[in-house]
Amino acid sequence: MKKTTKQIIDISDDNVIIKTEETLELNGLMPVTNPKSNDMKHIADMKSEFSQSMDPVLRMYNAAMNEAIARFEIIKDEFHFRNKRCPIHHIDSRLKSADSILGKLQKKDLDLTLTVACNNIYDIAGVRVVCPYVKDIYLLRERIMAQDDIFIMDEKDYVAEPKRNGYRSLHIIIRVPVYFMNKKQLVPVELQLRSLAMDLWASLEHDLKYKSHKNQEEIDFTAKLYECSRLIYEAEDAMEKINNLLED
Repeated sequence: MKKTTKQIIDISDDNVIIKTEETLELNGLMPVTNPKSNDMKHIADMKSEFSQSMDPVLRMYNAAMNEAIARFEIIKDEFHFRNKRCPIHHIDSRLKSADSILGKLQKKDLDLTLTVACNNIYDIAGVRVVCPYVKDIYLLRERIMAQDDIFIMDEKDYVAEPKRNGYRSLHIIIRVPVYFMNKKQLVPVELQLRSLAMDLWASLEHDLKYKSHKNQEEIDFTAKLYECSRLIYEAEDAMEKINNLLED
């Protein structure tokens, strides 16, 4: 199996982040009985072939997702073992469905193939880590970056620079090593690190967005959502300051 790897050195503040870009090649995972097995439109028309072609790919991403979760569980266990306050409240995960992957390819106007999907959609596997306080987000970021077999592809800090509607979270795309019988793949996983307050706001915003879409309402709630997020984060900041006094 051929691999193409490119490293980009990004110097940000005092941190040096080595970003890696590696093309995933699926020849070793996908059935070779049908030359059209890489064409997602053809696969969608053939349910049995669809399952046969997608299962190995989704299993690869599921393995990467579980590997990322295990890294955080080890961090969590270490804090408990040392009788220190744990920076992890809970961990969620999700794997995109085949229909969701296909829809995202169409939205991005990309070729509808599995190879293109794996090398252009980096949130097929996602892990969300919810922390008690904002400072815990960056503590976990440091712990993950210190692991020399995990590679950073991209990072978006919506904690420092919230979205227009008030959304906050730290998004990091990493590549996690997944070992198969005859090869190793570095598989992308999207990490979302957020505080309890951020998770509360995001959950409520998601519910409101769903209801608005369902009712076909065209009201722009951006300003109100941002104000709600400001109030939530002000309360969170006050609580974190109290916690800092207790920990000092």
